[in-house]
Amino acid sequence: MVVIGRKRHGGKGWRGGLPLTASLGVVGWGRLDPVLLAALATEAPLLLVGAHGTAKTLVAERVAVALGLEFRHYNASLLSYDDLVGIPMPDESGHALRFVGTPANVWDAEFVLFDEISRCRPDLQNKLFPLVHERKVGGVPLPRLQHRWAAMNPPLASDGDLLDEAGYLGAEPLDAALADRFPFVVRVPGWNELDAAERRSLVLADAHAGEVLLPALVQECRRLAGGLQERERTRIADYAVAVVEQLRGARVVLSPRRATMLLRNIVSVHAAVVALGGAASAIEESAAVALAASLPQTADAEPPSRVAVEGSHRQAWQLSLLAQDDAWRQVLEEPDPVKRVDLADRLEVDDAGLAKLVTQALGAVSQQRRPGLATALYLRFHAARNLTAAAWEPVVALARGVLEARVLERRLRAGVELDGWREILAATESGHPLERRLALDGYPERWNVVGAKAALRTFRRDLRTLGVALDGEAT
Repeated sequence: MVVIGRKRHGGKGWRGGLPLTASLGVVGWGRLDPVLLAALATEAPLLLVGAHGTAKTLVAERVAVALGLEFRHYNASLLSYDDLVGIPMPDESGHALRFVGTPANVWDAEFVLFDEISRCRPDLQNKLFPLVHERKVGGVPLPRLQHRWAAMNPPLASDGDLLDEAGYLGAEPLDAALADRFPFVVRVPGWNELDAAERRSLVLADAHAGEVLLPALVQECRRLAGGLQERERTRIADYAVAVVEQLRGARVVLSPRRATMLLRNIVSVHAAVVALGGAASAIEESAAVALAASLPQTADAEPPSRVAVEGSHRQAWQLSLLAQDDAWRQVLEEPDPVKRVDLADRLEVDDAGLAKLVTQALGAVSQQRRPGLATALYLRFHAARNLTAAAWEPVVALARGVLEARVLERRLRAGVELDGWREILAATESGHPLERRLALDGYPERWNVVGAKAALRTFRRDLRTLGVALDGEAT
């Protein structure tokens, strides 16, 4: 979203600080200012993911102009390798090749943007790997090239609506290995993410541009990052290790390369926040911003859950503050929320702390799993622990339908309903009464998503994890 700014009374920047993108005449991108500045200061490749018309290309063009850099824009969906390097021709000796180029070739570029990169041919994507990651083309270094940015529309989810602007039928998911070469991957704001004032500014072409000298900001960010790296390297590395493990528990798997990128990304984003006028003490918030902007899965049709990412961040940050021999550190290092509860109890974590882990575990699992897990938690702790009301209330509410015997009367229709009923009877025929109650408690609505047999397997696994033996069973 972009308009040409005429006013000079400052735009909306990061947390009210210097307005980097607003100074370029861009509306609504203020939350991305620290990430953009960090990418510029570290010369790290950046991937912009967003709908058409959201100023992805224009932001790159204006950043290049503000930095005084030679800019190249390539439409990757139409790009050929000759467009990048020129046409190979024999030299005068006839024993070697030289490239006959045009002003659009990459050799003298200082800032490149590969637009529509997800629509690029696979063979050309492979040739872009070394350019993005190593600043080389055909094995030849590009000494003048500083910034390698790319842009793409979000691909259409498998169950997406072709009329939904959140996904594009022609946009393919980016090759995972290529996406992993971009340290920063961000979703850019569309119309729905703009507030009322920003929408009005956009429509009225009323950008609030300010006097921000981008080259000076980049240099200041680099200076700050150097000092921060020396002071906080160990703690941030500790956090990076922890958050990779926490994300893995949330099924967001990062490569070893990405784990090493996280350290530099967090350092540079926090340096950018401070350079833009933010608080030097707010490193935890900077880590959260950097983490959200460092996930290659952001380019997927279905990006990682914001709740899962924020939860992983909070858990990892808390862990990074603890001593190596702290019991809580051992607990928080366990990525599985149910195993975490069991471990906390065995390490004799106090009731209040255990209660928090219980509520977190219930919140972390699917709705279909919660009644069974709540039953297992009740059986484990009702006589052994004095948990807080905030923990007991959801446990009891979810487990009541399983723990209390009741009569269920229902008229069944032939077909799916009757088949489902027979599946429940077969799965629980030789099992414990609690298993049958769990199956009946979810019939039929809950088992439309997860089958009764699968739910019973999960229930039994949760019982084993928590060391709960039903009558007649051994732990």
